[in-house]
Amino acid sequence: ERPCYSEQDVIKADYDPEFSRLKEEVQRLLGKGMNIEELKILLGFVRYLGLDYDVISILVSYCKARAEQKGRRRRISLRSIEQEAYAWAEKGIDTIEEAAAFIQMQNQRASRMGRVLQILQIYGRNLTAAEERYAGSWLDMGMEDEAIAMAYERTCLNTGGLNWAYMNKILQRWHSQGLHTGEEGRTGDQKPGT
Repeated sequence: ERPCYSEQDVIKADYDPEFSRLKEEVQRLLGKGMNIEELKILLGFVRYLGLDYDVISILVSYCKARAEQKGRRRRISLRSIEQEAYAWAEKGIDTIEEAAAFIQMQNQRASRMGRVLQILQIYGRNLTAAEERYAGSWLDMGMEDEAIAMAYERTCLNTGGLNWAYMNKILQRWHSQGLHTGEEGRTGDQKPGT
C-alpha cells in the first residue's frame, strides 16, 4: 500500500535543504509550481521509494522528454511520473548509473520502434496501445528489421494490407522456429502454404 503523507510532512521536509533544492529543480523541469498533493508524491519518491535526489531529477527529465517525443502538448503531471517512479523502484533503478543505462536502453528501443513504423509505412500518427504491444513483442522476440519487413510484405500480399494479428502470427511462428533475421526467415520458412 502506498504511503499517505500529510501537509505537515511536506512542510517539515521543506526545511531540509536537499528536499527544497529537489522541489525547485522538479518545478523548473515541469515548468510550473507544485501543489500540496504533488509535493506529497515527490516526498514519496524520497521516503517511500528511497530514490536518490539526482535519480529523481533524471526520472522527471526522462518522463518529460518521453511525453514530448510522443507529441503531448500538455505539461506532464507528477501523477504520471509517479507511475514511472514505481516502475523504476521495482526494477531496482536507484543510482545515476542505472538510470543512465535504462534510459540508453529505452532510447535504443524507441529508435528501433521508429524503424518498425517506417517498415510498416505508418507516418504522422502514434501507435495505438494494442499496436504498440504487437510491435514491442516483436522487438522483445529479437526480430531484426529485415524479418519484420518480410513478414509485413507477406501480410500485405495475403491480406491486402497491414493486419496486425496476421503479421504477429507469422513472427511468432518464426520466433518459435528460431528464425529472427531475414536470411533465416527466407531459408527456414520455405514450406508450402506459408
